[in-house]
Amino acid sequence: MKKLFLLFFYIASTLFVFADDTFTLQTIEDNNITVNVKKDSMIFNEYNNSVVILFFFGHNCKPCLHEIPTLKKLMNKKYKDLKLLAFDIHGYDKEGLKKFKEEHKINYTLLTREDNMKFIKLIKVKANWRGSLPFFIVFDKKGNPKLAYRGSLSYDKFEKIYNSLK
Repeated sequence: MKKLFLLFFYIASTLFVFADDTFTLQTIEDNNITVNVKKDSMIFNEYNNSVVILFFFGHNCKPCLHEIPTLKKLMNKKYKDLKLLAFDIHGYDKEGLKKFKEEHKINYTLLTREDNMKFIKLIKVKANWRGSLPFFIVFDKKGNPKLAYRGSLSYDKFEKIYNSLK
């Protein structure tokens, strides 16, 4: 009976994950970002008509820390239609992540694992992501995923990706 219940729970939770849904992401500054998830797209309501990069990182992951200067340089270009949301997967709380942002002079939006776990779980399923870091997903202006990448990307590669989507 227990196995049957677990099987039912697994099937029900899998179906729920793939259903259309709306998420409210919370930044470390307590700003909300509404995401409408469809079968094949994600619409970031506050970033209408923007290229959106999701960056999943760990605050103590060496390759992730190596990406910070590249991402800061990209965001310093002041592209009005480029947004970067960075999720700390290693578990800093808001205060810890605020200190991390200040220490590294980060100029993009940071989000905690704790406040956004349901969305992160959805990404793991939809992108078949096993948790390796860093991990990027790039969405075009219509919310269609155009790139899912595990590992580091150079500034030139980011520029090329952005320019192909703008």
